Amino acid sequence: MSLIRTLWKCAFSPRLFKIYEKSYEARNLERWGDHIVISFAAIWSMSLYAVPVIAMFAMYQRGYSLTDNVSCLSKLAAGAGALLVASLAARGYSRVNNPVYVKFVETLNETQLHYNASTKQELNKYDFEFWAWPVDFDVSELNSDTADKLTLEKIAKASGRLRRQSGKEFVFAIPCKLLSYAIAHTFAGKLIYPGSISFIGWILGSTLVKGRVDLMKLGGERFKLMTADKNQIDAMFVDRRNKSAYGDVLVVTCEGNCGFYETGIISTPLTKGYSVLGWNHPGFASSTGAPYPEQEENAIDCIMRFAIERLKFPEERIIVYGWSIGGYPATWAAMNYPSIRSLVLDATFDDVLPLAIKTMPPSLEGLVRNIIRDYFNLNIAEQLNRYNGTVLLVRRTDDEILSIPPNSLSGNRGNMLLMKLLLRRYPHLFSETSESGTVLSRFLSAEASDRTSILASFQVEEKRCLELIAANIRSDDGVINYPSTLGQNCNTRTKLQLVLFLATMYMKDQSSSHCIPLSVDLFHPGWDPASAIAVK
Repeated sequence: MSLIRTLWKCAFSPRLFKIYEKSYEARNLERWGDHIVISFAAIWSMSLYAVPVIAMFAMYQRGYSLTDNVSCLSKLAAGAGALLVASLAARGYSRVNNPVYVKFVETLNETQLHYNASTKQELNKYDFEFWAWPVDFDVSELNSDTADKLTLEKIAKASGRLRRQSGKEFVFAIPCKLLSYAIAHTFAGKLIYPGSISFIGWILGSTLVKGRVDLMKLGGERFKLMTADKNQIDAMFVDRRNKSAYGDVLVVTCEGNCGFYETGIISTPLTKGYSVLGWNHPGFASSTGAPYPEQEENAIDCIMRFAIERLKFPEERIIVYGWSIGGYPATWAAMNYPSIRSLVLDATFDDVLPLAIKTMPPSLEGLVRNIIRDYFNLNIAEQLNRYNGTVLLVRRTDDEILSIPPNSLSGNRGNMLLMKLLLRRYPHLFSETSESGTVLSRFLSAEASDRTSILASFQVEEKRCLELIAANIRSDDGVINYPSTLGQNCNTRTKLQLVLFLATMYMKDQSSSHCIPLSVDLFHPGWDPASAIAVK
């Protein structure tokens, strides 16, 4: 390779963060060049918000003509361009004279030309900017059609809930629609998913690198996955098959709105011995795109297809684990892959709309509703109710994020998620009486000691409840169907006993705030009603 070509390659090659065998120390000139390039990237990412402000400021500057403003901006752009070119040249020169970096570039080039298990093993020794990583899996290459996947929009259309606007209503709604669109595509997404803010990714850069290195030491393998909408998803797989009791089961993790697989919920199932596949939301860290619902759906669909087709885990041996807002892609996966072993939802809400309204002034409620329903319709309960498999809900008793007001058990949106789940799965327990909903709400609002008293006051006996559930399953030829007929011929008191018992089986509490890691003891597939048949 000629010197000029090598210089060019090194100038535009990815930043090298770490070599897993030893640390990588960039030389002074390379560090200086990197800082300048990163600064320009930061300015560019903020230009969408800054340019209109600068333009308005320039237009209203008295004493300066448009020509003067254009001339000034041109000089500024020329100076910035010269600085950028100089920094790239300095970075390239420093890298060319660094044998460690040259070796990395040669390894990367060889891998990109001949990508196989051997070259990837060599590439895995380096941690670098992910845009240069070769694609490991492209979901579009599979012979499958994503058009048949179920979405909230399809559900709404099928149910007839989408009301057609009259011509007059449409015209009057245009200003609000335009404003909603502008807000949704600028800062609303950043407020809902702060992890997609580039600045946070830069701040956490070294922490994320350390997290990846730690996962690699545990046998992790990094993958770049291409979604149907051409986003590139950064994923990490830790294979525990034939290494631990739970290793044959894969846990697919779905992080929160500022969570990354490098530092997030992946640690809990790993500690318990499961195989784990973690990934970052579109727009988070090294994943491209933005965390809009459609892109989130394409991302989790790609993850699931990768787990099934490439990693060779059948649906029946996959647990989908979502934390907080990660409950949205988790329930979408459960809705579209109904044969998974179970769905675990930790510190998750039923619908993002009440939480969004809570954080904004009352005068903006109408606008917030439009933005959420049109662009961020994260209705987790709706998706959960399209899944009939095993579910475990974990509620944080001191949740400051999902409670209205904060830290209140009665206002925890996890309560509503459980109530909607039970109402859909066991409608006969709530029919002909409003007492079931009232008692359940009081039970979920009570402290642990008070809940024990409530169970005792209603004489809830586990054995009796399991017998009733088993009898109901047998009456359906041993098949669990939802909505269930459980409670159809029961009196009010028996219905209340069953409602309270089911609440204790479907939901577990962790005495902590929202962001404390889930206890290893609380992570399990959840209660399967079919197990009631085995109880004697």
